[in-house]
Amino acid sequence: MATVWKKKRASKEIKVFNERSKIESHVFDRQTLIILSKLQSQGVIESLDYPIKSGKEAYVFRATGGKLYPRKYLAVKIYMLETTDFTNRDEYIQNDPRFNVKGNKRKMIYEWAKKEYANLMFLERNGIKVPHPHIIKKNVLVMDFIGDDEGNAAPTLKEHGPYSAKDVEYFIKTIKKMYKQGFVHADLSEYNVLCAGNKEYYIIDLSQGVLKNNIMFEKWYERDLYNIKKFFSKF
Repeated sequence: MATVWKKKRASKEIKVFNERSKIESHVFDRQTLIILSKLQSQGVIESLDYPIKSGKEAYVFRATGGKLYPRKYLAVKIYMLETTDFTNRDEYIQNDPRFNVKGNKRKMIYEWAKKEYANLMFLERNGIKVPHPHIIKKNVLVMDFIGDDEGNAAPTLKEHGPYSAKDVEYFIKTIKKMYKQGFVHADLSEYNVLCAGNKEYYIIDLSQGVLKNNIMFEKWYERDLYNIKKFFSKF
């Protein structure tokens, strides 16, 4: 039993080491480290604790707040500058007067991060539950951490399941409300909704969200409705 346990522990340690190496090589380039250092010196964050979500474009970390946010956890989303593939991303940002899509890949990523910040602010002003965005610095976005008091991140709707099957009505109303405000998430599903401990839902991953002047606005609106209805049909 002891030998088996040691092998399992060694395997787990190797997995953790490989994950750390991947994060260090993909996420923490020189530019990003400079930004994080400035956020630390400015009292925004005290430490970057551990990753809570990863994707093709970005990693999200739980952070401990600095002197500006004492006794508070924050979420820090870092868009990867070197490894992010921005193929087929133009369609999500074209005709959006808020952003300049011209430039090299790095500038495009900065605009993409700014877009998520702006979309979070837009939805919050219009009464949609999203993590409150605090600061955007190039490819680093600092926002509210959604989780419990012990610092555990809230699960996604996919992981947790709905609080009630009737909550599909809430999501349909929310999607329609955003639509009337001239906004569509464009990738809404059970994977980018968080289930908070107070039985509330928070919509996340908003960088691809579009305004009504996008030619795909209506199509993506219908797709968001379809994805949510399909998920809830299981319940």
